[in-house]
Amino acid sequence: MNYDSILVALDSTVINRTEQYKQGVVLPDRTVPVAERTYALGGDDYVVAGMMVMFCVLAAVFYHNRWLLFYRIKDFFTTKRQYSEEHVNDNSSWSMDSFLLISISALSLSIVFFDDVVDIYCFSPDLGVPYWVLAVGYVFCMAIIYLKAWIYALVNWVFFDSESSKRWQVGYFLMTSLTAFFFYPIALVDVFFDEGQTMVTICAILVGVLYEILLFYKLLSNFKTKKYGYLLIFLYFCTVELMPALVLWNVVGGLSDNFIIKEVLY
Repeated sequence: MNYDSILVALDSTVINRTEQYKQGVVLPDRTVPVAERTYALGGDDYVVAGMMVMFCVLAAVFYHNRWLLFYRIKDFFTTKRQYSEEHVNDNSSWSMDSFLLISISALSLSIVFFDDVVDIYCFSPDLGVPYWVLAVGYVFCMAIIYLKAWIYALVNWVFFDSESSKRWQVGYFLMTSLTAFFFYPIALVDVFFDEGQTMVTICAILVGVLYEILLFYKLLSNFKTKKYGYLLIFLYFCTVELMPALVLWNVVGGLSDNFIIKEVLY
């Protein structure tokens, strides 16, 4: 007996004997059968809830400190000498509000990085989404920001007067806090618009370049130096700002390719 015919025989039913079935068999299949929906941040309830919380915090901080922000931005671009009585309008809660704004910037950058990893490696909700990557990115960004502030404080304490050092720290944290109003919309576009990856990258780079230019302007206007001291100021700025940014870029790329994905992702 030819038992092979059992394996190759077609199941004859009422459906596959119809003319419509015969026509449908020859039609091209434009779908992928039994393929689960690709994970996307815009469909993640936790990420969407986090973006809503960040928006509420951003709006509340801006409403609570709107006049103080305008005053500090005006003060950032002035070159005249400041005295303590000119700061009587400062809000005593600005330190906490500044921390919240910087946290929003750090989380926004972490979300953009996380979305890039999602697009490359296609996470599966069934295997679990590694949200800890977001937490690590946030802690890493915050550590870099406050480490630079500590280095600035140490170097300025050695080479400059206390008044100039204080003005620089205020300007540094102000500019870093204001990046939240730019990085959050960038993260919002990155999460909810799949076609905006190129625009997100360009906008993030532009914001970073503008941030560094404004800090360099504040550095030159805040620390008065002689003609040949500008080279030292430039080298000082590159050492604390530009070099850490380049190192951070390479470290994040190396960790995502060689450690996070290959070793501890799943």
